Amino acid sequence: MKVIVILMAALTIGIPLFSQTTISYHPELYEVGVVFTNRTVDDATFDPGEPGPGMWDFTPFTTGDENNFTSVEYSPTIPHISECAVTPNYILYYHTTTDTSETEGWGFSYVEPSHIDPLGLYGNYEGSLSIEMWAFNSSYTPSNSFPVNYTDSWATITEGDGAFQSGMITVDYDYQDTMYNYVDGYGEVILPCGRFDALRIKRRHTRHSHSDHPLFGFDKTEREFSYAWITTELGIAATFTGPKDTTGGMPDSNFTTGTLAFQIYNTALGIEENILPTLLVVKVYPNPFNSSVTISAGASQANVEIFDILGNRVWSKIVPRSGPAKLVWQPDENISGGVYLVRATVGTESVTERVVYLK
Repeated sequence: MKVIVILMAALTIGIPLFSQTTISYHPELYEVGVVFTNRTVDDATFDPGEPGPGMWDFTPFTTGDENNFTSVEYSPTIPHISECAVTPNYILYYHTTTDTSETEGWGFSYVEPSHIDPLGLYGNYEGSLSIEMWAFNSSYTPSNSFPVNYTDSWATITEGDGAFQSGMITVDYDYQDTMYNYVDGYGEVILPCGRFDALRIKRRHTRHSHSDHPLFGFDKTEREFSYAWITTELGIAATFTGPKDTTGGMPDSNFTTGTLAFQIYNTALGIEENILPTLLVVKVYPNPFNSSVTISAGASQANVEIFDILGNRVWSKIVPRSGPAKLVWQPDENISGGVYLVRATVGTESVTERVVYLK
């Protein structure tokens, strides 16, 4: 579903003067067990404003897809992890389910106190078609160095290869990415999880990709502009990506319609207290529902139970050891509509979420 929200940009007139923020390394962000969620709004209307001091408020955007990310331990069983250019020490597992699609996968990076270097992605997409995609870097330059200051600039060049597969068809490709970054703004971002001093990076991205597949081969160049707001406490707090040009031209660098993504919570800040060290969390979607509901518990071996408002248990299941995983509850015919409580338990810890069944 496309969501269009009109938001008045923070004007440089009348905004309090901000210091020219310095963004430093925050190691707690990359510890195993950290969970954060981004809200993504397609076709969002947003004015990033002029370069220089600014204040950017993302809280009016209350609808969109929510993408959950969990920092996990290295495991050689994660698909394609051995194909990274260097051994990753920061691995994110992500899992998103909407009314029409589901995505699941891993993002690999190498992190040290002065650099964060993206190494690759692997994921599955299930909608009207089931597609498996992966892409990995064979050579790269560091994506950025800490500390980051106003007016800093740098370029990142990445070469790699990947593939996408649908059914029996696999298309291999190679690519070269060039990203030019310029820190053109400083000030404050306002997010559902708080207010933070931030730097704004304006980015120009060019990707040339090639495939010599006999039926689905291609040779194309894509260009796009984007913004990223970075903070010490959250890393990349928000991004705003403009239209992509595939005709060989240059898209509008001053776009105001694009894809907006921003963090709505992050456990490194301790702002989501019901997410336990075991990664125990229960989420249900859609809510309300009328035929089936998807339940995400976050922790493997969690015991998931559903109770009616009188306390009677109507359903239970254990999350597989290979989790995180989704569970699906399809109420029997004898289950009446109404309010139910979904409870996930690991050991002595439990969390509960309310769900409404519309029959």
